[in-house]
Amino acid sequence: MDEVESRLGAVLGDPGRTVPPADLADRVHRGVAVRRRRRRALAFAAAACAVALAAAVPVAWQEIGGQGQTVANSVNGLGDLVDLPGSAALPAKTTEGAEFFPESLGEDGSVLGRSRKKLWEWGPEGGPLRPLGAASGATPATGPSVRVWPGTNIVTPLYCRDRNGTTPVMPENMVGTSLWVSGGTIVGSDTTLRPWAAKGCTKGAAVPGAAGEAVAFSYPDLFVADPSKANGLRQVDVESGALVAERPLPEGVNVRTSADRSQLWLGAANRDTFAWVVDGVLRTADRADWRVTEGPRVPPAGEIIVGGGTQLADGRTFNAQYPRLYARLTVGDRLIAYSGLTPGEGASWQSLVYDPRSGQSFAFKGLAYAAGDWLLWNDGASYRLARVR
Repeated sequence: MDEVESRLGAVLGDPGRTVPPADLADRVHRGVAVRRRRRRALAFAAAACAVALAAAVPVAWQEIGGQGQTVANSVNGLGDLVDLPGSAALPAKTTEGAEFFPESLGEDGSVLGRSRKKLWEWGPEGGPLRPLGAASGATPATGPSVRVWPGTNIVTPLYCRDRNGTTPVMPENMVGTSLWVSGGTIVGSDTTLRPWAAKGCTKGAAVPGAAGEAVAFSYPDLFVADPSKANGLRQVDVESGALVAERPLPEGVNVRTSADRSQLWLGAANRDTFAWVVDGVLRTADRADWRVTEGPRVPPAGEIIVGGGTQLADGRTFNAQYPRLYARLTVGDRLIAYSGLTPGEGASWQSLVYDPRSGQSFAFKGLAYAAGDWLLWNDGASYRLARVR
């Protein structure tokens, strides 16, 4: 209550005063006008503060579904991009009570990950995590009716499970980079960075016509990169081995000589778009005309050394160790998701989800994967899976 209201209350509340002061009405009107101006000013300031917070804080939290469940909701409108009411909560722990870490999202909405080395799967139908009864020594991959993972022993065979059971896909030392599953086909690069492909859970074989390292896959198109050549990005049909297109290395990726350090970058693709991250910037190219669009900056990520020494038949040792960004870039039918592990003390995953169609993007702590018409992201201390609109 301000000064005018206090004085008015004192006057009207005093039973001994029956005649109010002559100027009371004028003072009340002036006080009301002043209070209205103050309230308008406060409302304007509050609105300006809200705009500033919206610009500075990319993620808010919206409660849905009751029972205290929260869903990450971009101030730019995540609810416009995914079906939040129809989303499903992925458990943060296995039925054994151990922490679960999702590592792969399939085009069918299937999720595959590990608790320590034990493999667990999950899907859009919800419910508890389901054990695969197997262990993986490195990042697994999933897709429609296909679950694939590297073994845990020193020769790291690659195992695959479909409706018929578990089958070894590669004999040994064939896992040198990430695995992709699209259209029922598995692709990757071996420890010497030669691309291979396997149709479902069958034995993989080198992709004919593919010279370079596998960097992105959207069935049937495999993108391979040779960083030593200016026109080092090739698009190859994994079914026929035919060279579909040959293009310059993506913008920002430099031609490397033998003396140069490997440039760290990531690629991903869907049927319409090729996306890549280099030097902290996300870019996309329209696969129809290769028109490049520069997107947002992504959170920083550390480095990891992968691979190892390989003993050749003649006794020579081939050193296949090479640096990689400690990050993941995944592309769905519409959305692009990037997740990186920030270096240093208190390291944590940081993600950015980008919609090239609208230009919207939002960043938040935790993981995010996109595949097909699905998006998986950290929902507070747990995870959530939703269809993309």
